[in-house]
Amino acid sequence: MIHTLFKLKTKLGILVISSMLLSSCGVIIGGSKYYAHVTVENHPKAVISYDGNAKGIGEADFLAPRKDADSFSITVKEPGCDEQVFDFTEKSFRGWTLVGTLVTWTGTIGGIPVPWGLIVDGASGSFWKPNVYESGVSKINYKNFHYSLNYTGCPDKYNGPILKTKAERLTELKRLLDEGILTLEEFNAEKKKILAE
Repeated sequence: MIHTLFKLKTKLGILVISSMLLSSCGVIIGGSKYYAHVTVENHPKAVISYDGNAKGIGEADFLAPRKDADSFSITVKEPGCDEQVFDFTEKSFRGWTLVGTLVTWTGTIGGIPVPWGLIVDGASGSFWKPNVYESGVSKINYKNFHYSLNYTGCPDKYNGPILKTKAERLTELKRLLDEGILTLEEFNAEKKKILAE
C-alpha cells in the first residue's frame, strides 16, 4: 500500500514537472508557431507553396514556426508562367513575452530559481515574430501575420501602350494645333479620323 502510494506520488510529481516544462508564457500566449496569411496580388490562379507543399491558390493560410521567421520562403507559380520565390529574412523579438516568462514562469528547485519558461520559450522559438518593417509583411494580431506578394513571374496579358479615350486624344490634338505643331488642315483631318472610330 505504501509502495503504491509512493508510485502514485512519483507519477503525479513527474506530471506536474512535465507540465511546467512544456508550458510557458510565450508558448501559451502566441505559441511557437504563427498563422501566415498569404495573398498574391492580382493573381487569383497562382499556386502558393511553402516548405515544398502547395498551401493555396491566390490566397493561403498556414502555420509557420516563429523561430524560422527570418528564413521564411514562399514559392508562387501561375500555370504557364515562371516560378518566383519570396524570401523573408528578418524577425523581431517579442519583448513582452520575455517579461511575462520571467515574471510568471520561474520556479525553484531546492531554493534555486529555475526559469522554466525561459528554457521552453528559448527552445521552441516563441520569443520571435515576423518583422513588420520588412516589405510585404504586416501584423494582424500577435498570432496572425499577413504576407502580400507582388508576383511578377507572369507577364500581363496586354503589354501595349495604354489607349487614351477619344476626348483625351482630341484635347491633345487641340493642344498641338494651339502650339502651332499642326496646321488647321492636319488638325481637321486627324479630328475626323478620331470621331469616325
